[in-house]
Amino acid sequence: MLKIENKADIFHYRALLFLLCFCIFSLLSRYFYLQVIDYDRHFSKSKVNSVKALTTYAPRGLILDRNGEILVDNYPTYILTVTPHELRDRESQFRKLSPIINVDLEELNRRYKKYNRGRFLPTVIAKNLTFEQISQIEEMRLEFPGIQYDRSDERIYSSILNDAHFLGYLREVDREIVPKLDKSLLYRAGELMGWQGVEKQYEKELRFSKGIDYVEVDTYGREVFSLDQDNIPAFPGEDLSLTIDSNLQQYCRNILQDKKGSILVSNVDTGEILSMVSSPSYDLSVYRGETLQTEWDSLLRDQDNPLLNRSIGGLYPAGSKLKLITVINLVEDSLLDPSDDLLCTGIYSPPGSTSEFRCWNENGHGLVDMNKAIAQSCNIYFYETVQLVTLKDWTDTAKKFGFNTLTEIDLPNEKDGLIPDKEFYINNYGRWGWSERGVLLNLTLGQGDILITPVQALRFINHIASRGNTAKLRLNMSKEVSYYNKITYEDKIWNHIWDGMFDVVNASQGSGWRAQINDSDIKLLGKTSTAENPHGEPHAWFIGFFEMENTTYSIVVMVENGGGGGAIASPIAGDIVSYYINSLKSFAEK
Repeated sequence: MLKIENKADIFHYRALLFLLCFCIFSLLSRYFYLQVIDYDRHFSKSKVNSVKALTTYAPRGLILDRNGEILVDNYPTYILTVTPHELRDRESQFRKLSPIINVDLEELNRRYKKYNRGRFLPTVIAKNLTFEQISQIEEMRLEFPGIQYDRSDERIYSSILNDAHFLGYLREVDREIVPKLDKSLLYRAGELMGWQGVEKQYEKELRFSKGIDYVEVDTYGREVFSLDQDNIPAFPGEDLSLTIDSNLQQYCRNILQDKKGSILVSNVDTGEILSMVSSPSYDLSVYRGETLQTEWDSLLRDQDNPLLNRSIGGLYPAGSKLKLITVINLVEDSLLDPSDDLLCTGIYSPPGSTSEFRCWNENGHGLVDMNKAIAQSCNIYFYETVQLVTLKDWTDTAKKFGFNTLTEIDLPNEKDGLIPDKEFYINNYGRWGWSERGVLLNLTLGQGDILITPVQALRFINHIASRGNTAKLRLNMSKEVSYYNKITYEDKIWNHIWDGMFDVVNASQGSGWRAQINDSDIKLLGKTSTAENPHGEPHAWFIGFFEMENTTYSIVVMVENGGGGGAIASPIAGDIVSYYINSLKSFAEK
């Protein structure tokens, strides 16, 4: 019996020994295969596993004025990011971090949730950190696993010019808007993008091209050294040169600083905007980095609406500058002789009506022909003569000059205004709730349902100054000159308009005589407008142009709730034109 049991033990022992040898042989064979035969593949794979790709950034393009003055620059700063899967105890770490970076715990958690891009991707939680703050974090490095800092560039706005409306500002990208953005630009949550003004309009040009730095990391994810040979460099964004003259812009802003309204100055021949002021404005420094909700709410609640770019987005009654539309229809269709006199008594009663319409001059202008009617902005003359024009002809002419359409200036959020036509009146007042003769009385004075923007008024005066061959308005210096659809009229029509506008400013009884400039060689032509406003005082308008050294310049002044165009807007226009003429002369003498 014992002999048999011993034989069984020997068999089990040999089987176990064979199995052990087989396992050792298999392991050695596998090891040999991995280390020798398949070495290259697994070495490459191990390298990938130990290499970390870091996104690198470059400065955003600068924004300059026409003379090379820097309007928007970049300044170096530090940003703080967290990589969620590397955090040990987020609440505890954030609690320690909060007093160092002067951001309360609740705000840190809010930013973490808002800009979180996933467990393995860095999330921006703070910007504009100082060197001292970074030093404190570095001293406590062991307490902040998963929290990193890096150099970054933020926008800084020149003291020369801080015009928020056309410059615009940047906004932080969050998870909600990422899907809506241009995928070719590879936006990530926490990054900045142009949100208004030229910052938005030229985002593709101003935005930098991201790079990648490959670094080797240890098993804890710590950087060991850089793999320079594989890096992809980041490239700065393109600089943007604007047509704006900073000195003129500052002068115009100072004039309008205590008022609401808009001032526009342009080179008619090229369409270049030399000045674009919208008042009131707001401080662009508020939008450096992340904007606090309290600051944003304060701007939204402001009854003066400082966020509105009145130059392109403010809608106003046009006022009597649209009397020139009536002039064009009268002369083009030979509906009357421009030299014929009409009597202005100060009151006009339409035939068959008991209603009375009054001239701004209560005593009347006496006998006026077309030239005097333009120069003195006589309401009665146009009340009577517009009755010779059809509604369709009048609205078609207004639309030919671009009212009711965008100017296509290179800025976002432009409004197209309203020129009401027959269809509009039927839809809004019914077939019998209005009369063609009645609405024409309002239209010729630029009142009623008409709404335009100051930049549309600028295009209008440029059409007149160029006699219909008008360059498109633009803010980008490098943008090629292009033209609106040509407006073709006989010279006699342009001549009647020019003659009347000359007397508006230069005749003793012209409505815009306060715009006269003290220069015998240069004459300003213009048209005043006092646009009635149901919500308060009238809006004061002046549009005009002048020629100097074979270049034509134009100006639009609109003072919201300012009062009379002749009394308020005209002297402002004259002041600006005089300043700019002197500036051009001084520059020419250098």
